[in-house]
Amino acid sequence: MTEPQQGASTSSSGIFVDTITTITYAAYLSVVAREFRKRIVLVDRVKNGIEYKNVFDGREAVDKLVHIINDPKRRDIALRLGRALGAQRFFHDVNYDNRLIDTDTEIYQFYDDNEYYTSHSDTSSAILSAGTMTTASSNMSDLSSVTMLRDADAIAAAVVAGTTTSQHYNNNNEDHIPNHHEEEDDVDSQVAGVGDTTANGGIPLPNGIFTDLTHCYVPTCVGRKPCYSFACPKREVYLYFLHIKREENHIDARLARSTTHAYLRQQEQPLWSNVVSQHISNNVSQSERKRQETIFELAYTEDGFVKDLEYVNQMWIQPLRKKDIIPLERRETFIDKVFCNIMTIHELNYRFLSALRARQKENPIVAQIGDVVLDFVVQLEPFLLYGARQHEAKYMVDTERSINPKFAAFAEQTERHPSSYRLELDGYLSKPTARLGRYTLILDAILKHTPDDDHHPDRTNIPKATDIIKQFLTRVNEENGKAKNRFDLERIDQKLLFRHDKMDLRLLDENRKFIKQVKLRKTANPDAPEYHLLLFDHYLVITKAKLIRQHERYVVKRKPIPLELLEVTLQSGMATRPSVDLNRSNTSNTVTTLNDPLAPSRFGYPITFQHLGRRGSGPITLFATALPILKPWMEQIQIQQALKSQRTPIFELVPAIQERRFLYDTKVNHLVTFNNGKQYVMATDVGVFVGHTGPSSRPHKVLSIDKAIQVEVLEDAQLLLVLADKTLWEYSLEVLNNQPDKQPAGRRIQGHVPHFHVGTSLNRKLVCVPRVSTLNSTITLFEPARPQELVKSKNFLGKLVRMPASDIHLRRFKECYVPSEAWAVELSASLMLITCPRGIVMVDLVTRQPQQMLNPADRSLTFVTERENDESRKILRSSSVKHIAVFKTPRNDHLVCYDEYAFYIDSKGNRTYRNFRIEFEGSPEAYAFSYPYVIAFDPNFIEVRHVITGELEQIIRGRDIQCINNGHKTEKPYIFGVMTDRKDATFQYIFQLQPVFEDPLLSTTSLL
Repeated sequence: MTEPQQGASTSSSGIFVDTITTITYAAYLSVVAREFRKRIVLVDRVKNGIEYKNVFDGREAVDKLVHIINDPKRRDIALRLGRALGAQRFFHDVNYDNRLIDTDTEIYQFYDDNEYYTSHSDTSSAILSAGTMTTASSNMSDLSSVTMLRDADAIAAAVVAGTTTSQHYNNNNEDHIPNHHEEEDDVDSQVAGVGDTTANGGIPLPNGIFTDLTHCYVPTCVGRKPCYSFACPKREVYLYFLHIKREENHIDARLARSTTHAYLRQQEQPLWSNVVSQHISNNVSQSERKRQETIFELAYTEDGFVKDLEYVNQMWIQPLRKKDIIPLERRETFIDKVFCNIMTIHELNYRFLSALRARQKENPIVAQIGDVVLDFVVQLEPFLLYGARQHEAKYMVDTERSINPKFAAFAEQTERHPSSYRLELDGYLSKPTARLGRYTLILDAILKHTPDDDHHPDRTNIPKATDIIKQFLTRVNEENGKAKNRFDLERIDQKLLFRHDKMDLRLLDENRKFIKQVKLRKTANPDAPEYHLLLFDHYLVITKAKLIRQHERYVVKRKPIPLELLEVTLQSGMATRPSVDLNRSNTSNTVTTLNDPLAPSRFGYPITFQHLGRRGSGPITLFATALPILKPWMEQIQIQQALKSQRTPIFELVPAIQERRFLYDTKVNHLVTFNNGKQYVMATDVGVFVGHTGPSSRPHKVLSIDKAIQVEVLEDAQLLLVLADKTLWEYSLEVLNNQPDKQPAGRRIQGHVPHFHVGTSLNRKLVCVPRVSTLNSTITLFEPARPQELVKSKNFLGKLVRMPASDIHLRRFKECYVPSEAWAVELSASLMLITCPRGIVMVDLVTRQPQQMLNPADRSLTFVTERENDESRKILRSSSVKHIAVFKTPRNDHLVCYDEYAFYIDSKGNRTYRNFRIEFEGSPEAYAFSYPYVIAFDPNFIEVRHVITGELEQIIRGRDIQCINNGHKTEKPYIFGVMTDRKDATFQYIFQLQPVFEDPLLSTTSLL
């Protein structure tokens, strides 16, 4: 029934070109229903104070249908088409009162609102198949333009030559979930399956032919006017326009607007002016007449509401309790969960109705009504419990229909009974909450026509009553939302299935929230399998529906993605090149856009989900049929990520220097502080800069030297060490007061230097300078010359003039050799720690004897030591550098950050706290330590972990993040980093990671 084409012309008889450039024959109700469901965007709306989930308004529905039939001028046809869909129980007014109306004030829900959580092993639960279409809630006039055909061959015969070739939406994919529902013939409607009558997951769709949009069999029939044929489908539309005013005069306006149920109810409702004597009616003012009519409406609608509850008791509760319809062992449980305390509400409203009737009997003209209402509204507590159980009640009814043929037959018979007024059980179950919202409208209307007299009792009582009702409505919405959230989480927890690496998502935690779900296609092919994406307040889970042993399960296809590590990229459908995140500097907005996503594309709208960090499984791109499907989804992701970032932070980023001073292509490599942390020296690719620490500091260039990657300040020795282009230079500290054009020549210390380290060992200030090759490394230790002659002064400027620059130099102290490539060097009291391909080697600076830091005999360290001895990893080790750091804690043990792990060891290299191990989310390139937290720097985020519990406490997102000083064994424990500027990606943002925590576990060690 659909046929992809490019550049196809449109037709005036129901063929439309959708956003995926697909020609569709819009006369097929099943095709229209499928397209409508794909395009409509479900949101949460409030009507009469009641919040409704996953709804759409009438104007939006008609807009979508207009686009489907591809004729903006035929909005009336689109409205009739929508009502034909509603007549087959495709969607309904949230209060079951109105048919589809072209207005944004009326909101509607799909009947399969619970489809994600109900079992589809028998799809008769939520919606009857087309073959068993009920008239319980349908206006048969809506089907006057619909021809019901018995099979697909009949449809083919009905479509004349020249129309679009019919194609069934048969999904032959091996992952397709079969529909085991057997359709039953219905003598009255004579409807059977037409083509593909099920939506995704086996949900039946409306079917039939909407004759107003079919093609005429006359080859010469063109244009909008009907031809000579009496059967021309344009004739009925043409006559409709000719006699529209005449028909409006003869059709009851209520029938045109209302459902059959609402219309039948309205026919029984009299007016106040028709009940009282004509003398009384004629002797009141127009305003007072409206007030009395509204008071009368309050009374007779209350009477109707009480009768509806009595109907529920007489026609549903009592038969279910007395007859063998539901098995005895779960009969009372079913009645309790479905009908809850509805009879308690009946007793409460019956007393209210009696009070209203008593007040009406006192005088035909009711003087005041507010006191009666006020006495009633303070007793609305039963509505809270009922509203909280409503979602579960609907689920129980749908499930019972699907598994219990007796109940399905009983429900069908009861809903067809005249006393039901053609309204199904769901409609009656929704009446108590809908009635609660209706009170405020009626009371506002009464107050509007109440005399403007401060002494009138209703001027005081009605506002009080309205406020109380609104407070109850707020509580009802809250309790209903909590109950629905809990119910959804329980259903999802039961249906989720992990094939590998099962995770405890803790869905049943008290404060857990289920946010939203969406269906996206695996590929751009319209017939591609669908993935169900579940968004929680902590994870995004990508699943696929599977029918396993007649039970629907949602198989997890990818490892759940923490929201802190989720990056979403919305691409243009026509884009074939790899995605590029143009907004990479904005760490708070993880949803980025390529090209123009509003442009139509025959590929659909691709969206890419990326799990940042080492533990992710790579990006996955899925496809949506329309952009509006993705917008609310991405907004919710942004909202949840923002809420995550608003938690009490452990660290915050503060500018280390004046912002936007270095362009993105001017790489900042290293930063150290001196002068008691008041000043800094910074190494960049274009030279060395100096300045005062703080967000207002403007850096000043002092050395014009290319590719400066590391600097160190030896204040006691009055030395500045600079590593530039793999050559280590020393300068007098006086150079920090010079201009770059007056810089003195530096003294070359050594070439072929990848890095160097300044530290204290053997009570000496030493500079470790390695000369590295693939097979071995020689590390030369230097110390400042004549340090005993240096005069110490607290005045920094005084230090700069104590010794001539020519007397300042480093001299060789000793050399150490290791048979491996040295990636990093660090000094301790008497040891030199060298990071190499086999881990950390410790060299005793007295004996020069090397040994492994980790005890190879400790079996609890095999997760590290066996990996280092694995010969299959040699190739990987040769091409990747390990990032290892060791931090001594206040408890005199050592926290080892070893690539993706962190664990504790003692001074002998044995593992302590063997149940404790951190597995970092990312691939850290540097580590920092600020007890009780360890910070891991991944290029895309900063990960903060608690060193006692191991819990992930904070994620700070960014782009091209680099630690330029981890604050370990430095003058001041300041942690500095650099990333792409958040607001302008052309600049770099140089920041200090500043702690803002007060941790209650500082003195706690028993948790390890």
